Amino acid sequence: MTETQTASGADFTASERAYIRSELDIFFSTLPTVADGFQLKTWRGGPERGKPKISPVAKGLLERGLMRLDTGGRLPRLVFTETGIAALRAMMNDRRFADPKKFAHIRQELGIDPVPETEALQD
Repeated sequence: MTETQTASGADFTASERAYIRSELDIFFSTLPTVADGFQLKTWRGGPERGKPKISPVAKGLLERGLMRLDTGGRLPRLVFTETGIAALRAMMNDRRFADPKKFAHIRQELGIDPVPETEALQD
């Protein structure tokens, strides 16, 4: 991003922030990562068979260039673009948009918070 382009958590709509929080929240004791992206389901039948199911919220993120569709793996995924990462970093920096304790794993991945020494030694 250039100096004239600044990212803020407000770059995402309220529904996009809710979608992002739900995708990055702990899931059955697993902490998701930004790098892995958001896994999408695929259509099982009909004319769209095998194509990714993209929600209206996800379509908005794709259209605005904040995420991109990655179909290279077994399952399709939405992955943040550079612009999207900058907006996500700003969102995670703002307590109004994301709880720092709940999303500590994302804040560490984005370099907002330092990684605790015990985790750094295990890597």
